[in-house]
Amino acid sequence: MLTVESVAHLAERYHIPLEDVLFIALNINGVNLECDYNRMRMAFRLADSKLFEYAKQRGELDYYFALPVNQDSPFAIIDNALLLQNTVIGQAIGPTEDICDSHYPRRKGTSLNINPNSRTSCHGCQFCYTAYQIPYDRKRLKTDSDLREFFEDWMAKYSLTDLSHLIQVSVVTGCYESGEAVCRFLITLKKVLREYRFVGKVFYLGSQIATQEQLRSITEIQPFGICFSLETFERRELLRKDKRALNLQNACESMDFARSLGYEVNFSYIVGMEPLRVMEYHFNCLREHISKFPTINTLQLHKYHQATLRNPEAHRLEYYLNARQILERIFGQTSMRPLVWEDYRSLWFLTFDKEELHGIRTP
Repeated sequence: MLTVESVAHLAERYHIPLEDVLFIALNINGVNLECDYNRMRMAFRLADSKLFEYAKQRGELDYYFALPVNQDSPFAIIDNALLLQNTVIGQAIGPTEDICDSHYPRRKGTSLNINPNSRTSCHGCQFCYTAYQIPYDRKRLKTDSDLREFFEDWMAKYSLTDLSHLIQVSVVTGCYESGEAVCRFLITLKKVLREYRFVGKVFYLGSQIATQEQLRSITEIQPFGICFSLETFERRELLRKDKRALNLQNACESMDFARSLGYEVNFSYIVGMEPLRVMEYHFNCLREHISKFPTINTLQLHKYHQATLRNPEAHRLEYYLNARQILERIFGQTSMRPLVWEDYRSLWFLTFDKEELHGIRTP
């Protein structure tokens, strides 16, 4: 049974901050919450407790989570207190249903994720919950006038005069009709962003830009980052058909070519679906093909998901702590490190191995 005491024991055994072990466990298990939806999100503030002395000393008490609602979870929200069994670990601030928005901020509003092509219309990957979320993303952004209207509304909402404060605009969206269509949209997006004094990075997460011709067609967008959404190495049958068409060999070739064009390059992976030996082997192979730390999410199972998505090894919290240590060994000698503001389902929160991780952790 997962308790604060068992979490503390694992933290000591693995030489990991208790807070990191706790947050990994929270993402895996989800939260027991009296509600009529299956996925929730919340801001979270750690309790003023000796248990969390490390986070308190660093002034790192505020976080953000999006979690499955799971009536069997050892974590529960009661009167806005988040409990592990009977121990209060912090305050849930504004818990609400996690809907699929057309846009959402990160890093206290200095990074913006946009969903211009209705991500909820994208179906097929068996581990993804997006298709089940309430769609607040059906208005698609296709033209420069669509984008201008969107950014004008967004700036008015936050009393902004331009977009010069943004360090990144990320395109995280449903599948387009083709990779060429994605490229055309990205070029239009960059053109409109320049009109609003944006000088940051445009970042694309997806699997549709893969050929040399497509990658070469967007060189005008610099600075540009691309995350190839691999998600799994050897259970590719779990992906929608067109997404699994990008095999690992082709992905490596595309990542190498993207780097040669000066793009920042990484890939996404979900921890929990494959044996650790499979994960370790492929990360060792892929490390040389990227320039940015991979986007690594823990697997979250929801009401409509099959339990067989989770690898038998991954039913224990130790699986994820071992995965964390494996990846620290693989990337320890590189300069690549996780960015705490980019990922709420990470294996890292306060430290990476013995290095402290800092950054803005709330939207």
